[in-house]
Amino acid sequence: MKRSTKSLPVVLGSSSKWRRSVFKQEFPEFEGDFMSPDIDEKAIRAERPEDMCLAIARAKADALLPKVEKQVLLVCMDQVTSCDGSIREKPESEKEARVFLESYRQGKPATFINGMVVHNTATGRRVSSLNLSKVQWKEFPNEVIDALVEKGEIFTCSGGVVVEDENLQKYQDSVEGTLDSVQGLPVKPLSMLLSRAQAPAVTHVIFDMDGLLLDTESSYSVAQQAILDKWNRKFTWDLKAKMMGKKALEACQLCIDELGLSSEISAEAFLEEREQRLDVLFAKAALLPGVERLVRHLHRHGIPMAVATSSHRRHFELKTSLHKDLFALMHHIVTGDQVTKSKPDPEIFTEAAGQFAKNPPLAEQILVFEDAPSGVEAGLAAGMQVCHVPDTNLSRSSCGFAHCELRSLEDFLPEEWGLPSF
Repeated sequence: MKRSTKSLPVVLGSSSKWRRSVFKQEFPEFEGDFMSPDIDEKAIRAERPEDMCLAIARAKADALLPKVEKQVLLVCMDQVTSCDGSIREKPESEKEARVFLESYRQGKPATFINGMVVHNTATGRRVSSLNLSKVQWKEFPNEVIDALVEKGEIFTCSGGVVVEDENLQKYQDSVEGTLDSVQGLPVKPLSMLLSRAQAPAVTHVIFDMDGLLLDTESSYSVAQQAILDKWNRKFTWDLKAKMMGKKALEACQLCIDELGLSSEISAEAFLEEREQRLDVLFAKAALLPGVERLVRHLHRHGIPMAVATSSHRRHFELKTSLHKDLFALMHHIVTGDQVTKSKPDPEIFTEAAGQFAKNPPLAEQILVFEDAPSGVEAGLAAGMQVCHVPDTNLSRSSCGFAHCELRSLEDFLPEEWGLPSF
């Protein structure tokens, strides 16, 4: 399949000199222009910080659209900070700034949420994304707070934080995510969003299954921990993330190698015991939130769908036994025993794409839904658009590489992909 290569100039809707400078530096391939959105951000409120910063970014785009006179990609964004259960924007007074900084000094982490919108004025297509990063500091002296207040830069920053400030930086304890996301312009997610805004409309959909359509990932954890209890080993989320998307025997071997159990049990024996335990658990697998609504919506509008799962055929039949009517709406199913290579190799997705009755001319016209980082990598390697729905336990460092990231399929907006809206 071919890939599209269209490119439009960009207008960055931001009054931030820092964002403008970073954009020029990181995206030299785009002809960049800048506009300042004039909206009352304080008038836009929401209970969730994610909803609020996306609403503000969309409002900025709406305000600037009538002023754009050529075909461009209009980029607007907003950042809010969440700490100690509350939303924080730019501090409005010295007192508020000191309250913010004091909480960070006490070790309370700050989560930086970026909402980004790209509007393609040539096609009318608007796409959006959220990107989150978290920072935690060790206790720092009062002198640091005094210095930051005196400099004044914190009054222009969400949450009253200038992470790159030399006075504060040396007390940084941990960063979960990327520094550019903390600073307010997530480079890689924005790059993917610009690509998605210019991509052709989606015509076909491929779903992963475990952890995306069906709540089976918890079954794997329960079964594998029960086996590992014999050797007092812990089945961690880091280990689980490495195993996700791989074929069964390969995943079991990885588990054994990581936990130093190669002299205790073979991958074949581990898999055999795991199968016995999973047979009981899989028969009760439930659909995850948003799945039935989305699948039936796409089927109703004639969008061809397929499943590409690393599970072998017997497990597929067992897991879907309570939902046969829903899975019957798929054009076809590709299971792990039909391919030779595991994700992140793109083989399973190219195989699934090739089985549609009418293949789309461009790989980008296929949208892949995945929960595993290895599956995201496989979909991107196949040249397809990818929507990541990660488990909430997955490390932030393993996210942010897909064209979009969702909390669940309930949050999916079909119209952003050229599909019929709900």
